[in-house]
Amino acid sequence: MTGSENKQTRILAAVALVISAATLAGVILVYSALPGRSDNATVDESKKLAGELADNNLPAAAIEEYRRILDRGGLDNQAKGAVCYLIGKTYFEDVGDYENAAAYYVRARSLDPNASYNNEAGKNLIAALEKMGRRLDARRELDRQTNLIPDTTHAPGKIVAKIGGREITLAEYNEAVRMLPQQMQDKLTSPEEKRKFLDQMIGRELIYNAAVREGFDRDPGILRDLKSLEKDYLTQYYIRQKVAPTVNPDAAELEMYFKANKDKYGGKELNDVRDQVTQDYIMYKGQKVIGDYINSLSQAEKVQVFEENLK
Repeated sequence: MTGSENKQTRILAAVALVISAATLAGVILVYSALPGRSDNATVDESKKLAGELADNNLPAAAIEEYRRILDRGGLDNQAKGAVCYLIGKTYFEDVGDYENAAAYYVRARSLDPNASYNNEAGKNLIAALEKMGRRLDARRELDRQTNLIPDTTHAPGKIVAKIGGREITLAEYNEAVRMLPQQMQDKLTSPEEKRKFLDQMIGRELIYNAAVREGFDRDPGILRDLKSLEKDYLTQYYIRQKVAPTVNPDAAELEMYFKANKDKYGGKELNDVRDQVTQDYIMYKGQKVIGDYINSLSQAEKVQVFEENLK
């Protein structure tokens, strides 16, 4: 091959290289412009993949996939915050790496202060700090979050104690006393007894705060127990409001009940055991009234029982 031919070959090769590069660039541009291949779609696909990895007990791979999303760049702060939250959640729930979990929760909140996940991220951040043994930091974070939301649950007034940023008012103290049985209320007359009860309130608050910081308020078992307690309380309250007022025995009813159950009272006269008879009759009549009321509700709501499935 002559020198001129070599030169021509090199020129043609260079031209081919330029054409190939231009063609490749064109292909990339066309591919990126295809429907469903936007950056958002790619991010969504990566999030889906990361979620599947986490669901299959592969948290480290899930975190790696989330980090790849951040490394791609081009995301706004809102999108970055959402990814950081997911990384923090994976570290917290699946890995048990509370230091990294706390770091990513802080990043997420900083990137998007108004995100819908911030409440959950804040609770988990407090729990992570508590689990790391950083109780002072956990308390400060709890105080910070509490101060962001005005406390409207307690009436203003004289303050009898402060726990961090939380104030216990005299009105709150008096309300707690009012909820006690009467015999216990009667004991709270001296300054010493009042102080003891206040100390009990403070102790309860401290333990409650520790439980919240560690996330016990979101434990599925505790939530089930709370739901059961709520049902019990509402049931009892409803009976007191709706059923109990209908059980109001007169003298004739009491006398009839007493005569029918005279052996139960050891041969005493009605006047000697009237209070006990009244209490027993209300219990007896109340059970009947409640039973009748439940039957009427059962018919209205078309209750069905499949007893054979209990075997």
